[in-house]
Amino acid sequence: MPIEKYISELLFEHDCVIIPDFGGFVCNYSSANIHSSKHRFSPPFKKISFNRNLKNNDGLLANQAAQAENISYSDSNRAISEYVEKMNNELSVNKRFDLQRIGTFYLREENTLLFEQDETTNYLSDSFGLGTFYSPAIKRESIERKIERKLKDKIVVPSKEQKETVIRKRSPVARYMAVAASLLIAVSLLFVFLKTDLLKNASFANLNPFAEKSVALYQPAAGELPDRDDSKDNVSNLLASGRNDTTRYLNVMIGGNIPIVVSLQDDKTAVVKTKSIKHFSRGYFHIIGGAFAVPENAEKFYNKLLKQGYDATIIDKKLRFVSYGGFSTRKEALQALEKIRAVQSDAWLMRN
Repeated sequence: MPIEKYISELLFEHDCVIIPDFGGFVCNYSSANIHSSKHRFSPPFKKISFNRNLKNNDGLLANQAAQAENISYSDSNRAISEYVEKMNNELSVNKRFDLQRIGTFYLREENTLLFEQDETTNYLSDSFGLGTFYSPAIKRESIERKIERKLKDKIVVPSKEQKETVIRKRSPVARYMAVAASLLIAVSLLFVFLKTDLLKNASFANLNPFAEKSVALYQPAAGELPDRDDSKDNVSNLLASGRNDTTRYLNVMIGGNIPIVVSLQDDKTAVVKTKSIKHFSRGYFHIIGGAFAVPENAEKFYNKLLKQGYDATIIDKKLRFVSYGGFSTRKEALQALEKIRAVQSDAWLMRN
């Protein structure tokens, strides 16, 4: 009589099936699971365990066998007893007994009986049609590889500790070469400053960014530009052209750009006195160092010329012209202008 067949049929419908005088099968619900090492996905199923203390005959297995074999209840119990005796003999000899589609019994030392479920059959009716399947491992890129790929085209800025390590590893020769290169650059810059006029007018006062500087300002008024061609000549050409003393306009080149023509009016100015220039108390020709719209700026530049030894004066017109000195003839004025331009290259001559 196939007793294991009837036990299997009862496990689909019941959670406890007892084999009289041997033990009982107890079923518990087990949720779906994933076996990570075997990449196996299993649906929910009945987890079957075996309890050797459940030996009392509840009549469930005997009644199932009697109806299937069409025999009496007593004959069914007798057949079950013979099957249990067979199981015990097999376990004592082979230490193992297999129940088809249910599981395997193992007899260990000290008569310890173990049971291992056959997972090929799912006795949970709610999981009907769902089977176990295997899926190959998903190959994912490691986090180290992702970071390496993202930083492949980026410049990694070394940390402060790494920079200090690199500096410590530099040889003494490299440090000496760096010092030598710095000294070479410093000497080259000093040579450039000494051979050029970059330091000519340098002073500590010029280094103060908040100090007010004397800047020559000139804004021509409307109607001061003449209609004749004098506006195209610069100061040097105008003076060298030999025009008579009645010239009333001077062409001033500011920064090498478009000339500005200054309209002159009759005015008497003070005489400039220098050690190397012949001068008079008053004159018709004045060497102008600056033209200022702000009186305070004209006063500052005037005081500066006095400190340098010039007998400066301020000619008050629409602008305040600060003069190095006055001369009676053009020749004397030109000689003085040539020397003064060694100090101020943009000085110019004005006919008063």
